[in-house]
Amino acid sequence: MKKIILNLLIFQVGWLVCVLGGNVYALIYTPLALAFHHWFVLSRASEWPVVAMITATGCLWDALMAFSGVINYDNTDLLGLPIWLICLWVLFATTFHHSLRWLASHLWLAAIFAAVFGPFSYWAGSQMSDANIGLPLISSLLIIAAGWSLLFPAGLYIAGKSRPLT
Repeated sequence: MKKIILNLLIFQVGWLVCVLGGNVYALIYTPLALAFHHWFVLSRASEWPVVAMITATGCLWDALMAFSGVINYDNTDLLGLPIWLICLWVLFATTFHHSLRWLASHLWLAAIFAAVFGPFSYWAGSQMSDANIGLPLISSLLIIAAGWSLLFPAGLYIAGKSRPLT
């Protein structure tokens, strides 16, 4: 249970650091958070390929949304995304084997949570960072909800198939 809470705390602090601090703070926090995760949370090294896959998929999803105008970023670096967002994906990906793993056995609930909290997270982030919701707000949020309701359960399913013990 301590590992689950620690994992959630690392991510939540990371969300704030990345969104509020931008690229510089994200680049300082993320490697430190990953090292801390590796030493105190990680159960098996087999988790890292899943973290990489979820990060890559999430970044491609966000790049597609940026390219299509669903969301816009003032300062972009890789794939048309800011570095802080890529760091945020890395941190979020570490939660699939730990603090979010309970949802792997409830994928329908994961889809509902993702459809609600995914768009809320983007909206909240856009209020605190250089991100701006593009298209009309409702259209953008519906697109984000649709994507998240598919991608989040898929990531949980894959993580569940390679689930390390915590």
